[in-house]
Amino acid sequence: TAAASFLGPSFLKEPPSRVDFANETGARVDCSAGGSPPPTISWLSGDGKPVGPIPQTRELLANGSLLFPPFRPSGYRHDVHAATYRCVAENSVGRIHSRDVRVRAGKGPRRPFS
Repeated sequence: TAAASFLGPSFLKEPPSRVDFANETGARVDCSAGGSPPPTISWLSGDGKPVGPIPQTRELLANGSLLFPPFRPSGYRHDVHAATYRCVAENSVGRIHSRDVRVRAGKGPRRPFS
């Protein structure tokens, strides 16, 4: 009988170290990993806490991507739009973390925050 092969997760697409975007465009940060069994993708904040969805502000997509929808300048949140995130891929064999991803949203094209 053939033994089932188990493989720890490895990134197929690791997120970039920096994501800058304008509030009108929003941004999507992709992260995907392979392994056996297929790993689940989650996200941590810079201080290691799990990241959850915030309506109209931050979404976790089924494919593992982190989505920042377009927002009005009044909807800017420093803890969400100027933050560090890490992608985590985990299965029964192991767990891996991506590099730190620094996310920074700006109001409009090339206008820094005052």
